[in-house]
Amino acid sequence: MTRYRKAPDGEWPGYPHLELEDIETKSIRHNKYIAESLVKNRMGRVVLQLESELYQAFLTKVRARKGDISARNVNEAALEALRKWIQKE
Repeated sequence: MTRYRKAPDGEWPGYPHLELEDIETKSIRHNKYIAESLVKNRMGRVVLQLESELYQAFLTKVRARKGDISARNVNEAALEALRKWIQKE
């Protein structure tokens, strides 16, 4: 029969708010990519399902404003729109 380790009690250290300065382990701090990965993995995520027309319109606007529709540009455009919407409310 398969045996599993007991789940840890309490919250995961630094969850959900973790900054690079919070990481105290020298071996992790030494490798900046591992440390950055730990911080980014705790960031919130939103997945949107867009109808085809809205999706194409969004990509057209991203291409016009940013030059192309790379993942980075799409993410930046979505964050910019979200920040404007939050400030407006």
